[in-house]
Amino acid sequence: MISEHFDTRTRINMKLALDRVCRDRPDGEAHGFRRSVAENIIRCALAGRTGIGQLVDAGERAMIRTHAEREPA
Repeated sequence: MISEHFDTRTRINMKLALDRVCRDRPDGEAHGFRRSVAENIIRCALAGRTGIGQLVDAGERAMIRTHAEREPA
């Protein structure tokens, strides 16, 4: 599915961005967490922002949002 939309370089950048955002995080291996981060990275790439820095930023924004949603108000 992803290979249909993105070239090899973009797919590698997406994987690197996901790994960078999730490493050293307590919940970095949790499926739900990784999925949320990956979805934001994919949206970023679909919008044409495929640089590693842009993808990492998108993943970090998802991480912050996911963390905020888990904390009680």
